[in-house]
Amino acid sequence: MKKVGILLNSTKCNKYIYQTFKELANSNQIELFVLISKRPPESSKKRLISRLNINNLFKNAGRVLFRLVKSVELKILSGDSQAVREHAKTFSLEEFIKNDIIHLNPKFSPSGLVVRYTEGDIEKIKSLDLDFIIRGSAAGIFKGEILSASKIGLISFHHGDNRWNRGGPAGFWEVYLQRPSTGFIIQLLSEELDGGSVIFRGEVATCKSFTENQIRLFNESNPFMAKIILDYAATDRIPPLQEDTPFGEALLIAPSLGQTIKYAYRTSRICLSKVIDLFIFGKRWRWGVAYVRGSWKTSVLRKGIRIKNPPKRAFSNPFIIKKDGRTVVYVEDYCFRKKKGQITAVEIKDRKNYEILGPVIEESFHLSFPYLFSYENALYMIPETSGTDSIRLYKCLEFPSKWAYQKDILSGVNAAGSMIFNHHDQWWLLTNMTSKNNKDLCSKLYAYHGDNPLSDHWIAHEQNPLVFNSNVARNGGILNLKQDFPVRVRQKQGFDMYGASLTLARITDLTPSAFKEEKIGEVPPKFFPKIHGCHHIDSNNEFTVYDFVKKDRLK
Repeated sequence: MKKVGILLNSTKCNKYIYQTFKELANSNQIELFVLISKRPPESSKKRLISRLNINNLFKNAGRVLFRLVKSVELKILSGDSQAVREHAKTFSLEEFIKNDIIHLNPKFSPSGLVVRYTEGDIEKIKSLDLDFIIRGSAAGIFKGEILSASKIGLISFHHGDNRWNRGGPAGFWEVYLQRPSTGFIIQLLSEELDGGSVIFRGEVATCKSFTENQIRLFNESNPFMAKIILDYAATDRIPPLQEDTPFGEALLIAPSLGQTIKYAYRTSRICLSKVIDLFIFGKRWRWGVAYVRGSWKTSVLRKGIRIKNPPKRAFSNPFIIKKDGRTVVYVEDYCFRKKKGQITAVEIKDRKNYEILGPVIEESFHLSFPYLFSYENALYMIPETSGTDSIRLYKCLEFPSKWAYQKDILSGVNAAGSMIFNHHDQWWLLTNMTSKNNKDLCSKLYAYHGDNPLSDHWIAHEQNPLVFNSNVARNGGILNLKQDFPVRVRQKQGFDMYGASLTLARITDLTPSAFKEEKIGEVPPKFFPKIHGCHHIDSNNEFTVYDFVKKDRLK
């Protein structure tokens, strides 16, 4: 059994520390110790006097306004969001504490930023013979022996990409700078602020507001702290340390008064413009599908034939197949009135003519991404059905329009963009997943392998998640399947923008323990006038199908 200590200011904490603590406390592999690290009262008094100093009033005005903006955002967003309400809630750890609580009295620098632990505190910690110490809610930049008081070290989140973002607040600067993704690291702390040895790195798609972005960042990153500890308990190994690089950026601190005003104005304008587009002009993002004759490698997308969307509906995520002499494209057919999608078939007659055959699969829940594969002379589909917490398998009983549900091939998963294919005599399932109740299905790529595509036993890849990066994780199709190196279509998310563009990557290594891919191209949304994004390509080498999005009035 491994021994883990967690550094806290109190036995009351936010939901993210609570979730990690609960998972570790309930594991029969971990003995958990609570280390309560109290801040000396005089430290907070000194900081209060400093804040009242006339020279700091302007700086403090920025802090006050920023706290006000955060409070307003929380209030507005918490009305219909349980995730927001839980984000601001305090949880008690008392029910999970099994060992005596260890109380520590660290020494803080005059600024209150740097913290060192006394010899007595270090002796208390070392006597526990800990494998890890997790930095929970304990404040300060840690210096001295605390960093080596356990076998592995002091492990901590930094909610930012430390290659450019050191400091804080977590999740703010990516929104302020309108970056498409927001990073985080799990690190073994060193004395350099946010400059420890990185053992895990991820990136999520950036939301339009600071509060939404921080909640997404914390929710998506949080499970991996417990995972690293539990994996260590099972294997005696931590992930390999990632390569260090020089840091040449400025340290990020709380936004100034001017930056806070700019952020509040710009965020309000974004939200207001969405309201105006929707309720005054009747415009919303509307996807469409097009096709062009020829292989995906030589296709010129601007020459494509656009399939006309039916009234108040939108087509996307096309997959194409030729069977029994007929070329059929299956698409997500989203109905704005019903607020859900179904799977619809469109038959391509020739280079310029097509026929919409109508819905082929409709359920009470949303359907999308109608991925197709053949096995033993039968045609199957695994559309996205994330609302059912499963990956569902459908079989074509009569091509192209008669389909029937067969079974769930994976249950208890929140998954999207699932694709099954054979590679080097091994069947593979590539899918985008997130933890239950989280909404970000764009950031993580997982792989499973099995002996056949209808298997009830899929084995998780040793490196899952293979990718944790919203710029390249989400599947948008797969090409070149009959060759040695399949090409994965990867959706690229923009700032507050789903499906901003796509890239193509050749999978050069795919085994139960390895995964590598290399980018071979990029498709920007410039092939049709006034489009804003694209996120899908499929081809049977006779025709290539793809999608695009623009702001459009529903007709």
